[in-house]
Amino acid sequence: MKTCLTTLCALLLATAVSQAAEPLRVKLFPEGTPTKSGLEEQPEGVNDKGYYIRVSDPELLVYLPDPARATGQAMLVVPGGSYEKVCITHEGYKTAEWLNEHGIAAMILKYRMPNGHPGIPLEDGEQAMRVIRRNAAQWNIDPRSVGIIGFSAGGHFASTLITEYTSGETRPDFAVLVYPVVSMKYSSVRTRENLLGDRSEEEALRKRHSTSGQVHEGVPETMLLLCSDDKAVVPDNSIAFCRALIRRGVKAEMHIYPEGGHGFWMRERYKYGDETYPAVIRWIEQHKTTN
Repeated sequence: MKTCLTTLCALLLATAVSQAAEPLRVKLFPEGTPTKSGLEEQPEGVNDKGYYIRVSDPELLVYLPDPARATGQAMLVVPGGSYEKVCITHEGYKTAEWLNEHGIAAMILKYRMPNGHPGIPLEDGEQAMRVIRRNAAQWNIDPRSVGIIGFSAGGHFASTLITEYTSGETRPDFAVLVYPVVSMKYSSVRTRENLLGDRSEEEALRKRHSTSGQVHEGVPETMLLLCSDDKAVVPDNSIAFCRALIRRGVKAEMHIYPEGGHGFWMRERYKYGDETYPAVIRWIEQHKTTN
């Protein structure tokens, strides 16, 4: 009898943990998106790596920490994927788990593929911030302490939001950009074409969507992380953005590690995790409101 009870308790505990790991899924535009990407008639899918593809109906995957350890802070998490997929494993799920362990709420953004409509990332980013702040009380978060972390093309997405937000409600309070695409000059052809479409070779359009050129005094404080041996998104991207922040008087912090290449985040092969991840948590925690 005792063995049966122990087994039953273990099963109930496992079920509770499994249920706790399931995110709350919140559609960004339940009434329909303001701009159409042209992918609406194609079925959304998941590729063999577990990444979302052909996304046309964006949503937030909301992961909330244990209330007993919740800090009240939240991060909008934007995985990369060359604007053709959402690489949601390491840059999404593992990031959310890590943030929750530190008491930080994580909202993974399953965002639309722009498919040549470069205004779509800003639409999704601003709406994501509105949804987070309008649900702040329900989710036990401080609407004055909502940051954003973006990776690779998701870093371009995040840098677009922090430079082009249109209201206080849609402005992140701070940012972390991890090996971000910044310049359309240095981006891969695939990323550039997915964002800009048939006009991807137009110099004026490239300049318009190179976010280091859009930095202004109202950009939130930003941390940048990268490796000097990144061949996919070369360090010039982050360096240009950091220089632009400093020129505009925006507080910035940048870490360049010697090895790790591209996509090192939450990977076992990455040598500098013991330095990198605590630095990011420290950056987030120092932006916690105190009143």
